[in-house]
Amino acid sequence: MALEEEYRRILSEHGKETTNLGVVFRKAQNRIQEPTLLRKLVVDLIGSENWSSIGGDLNGDAYEGLLQKSASDVKSGAAARD
Repeated sequence: MALEEEYRRILSEHGKETTNLGVVFRKAQNRIQEPTLLRKLVVDLIGSENWSSIGGDLNGDAYEGLLQKSASDVKSGAAARD
């Protein structure tokens, strides 16, 4: 249960940022109910990635990807929820 609490705290803290990171995480929620799946996501997938070796503008690429996803969701009839 400690991992889930820490994950929620991190999401909340990132959402308070005044940068683009804050915009991305502003209303983020943990919807992973199974602790083993959360551990697999955080430890095995995210934790194993060597983020410093990723070249280019990671923030810009991520933001652009989110914009594209949002645009395609609107075109497909998906509605944004607040």
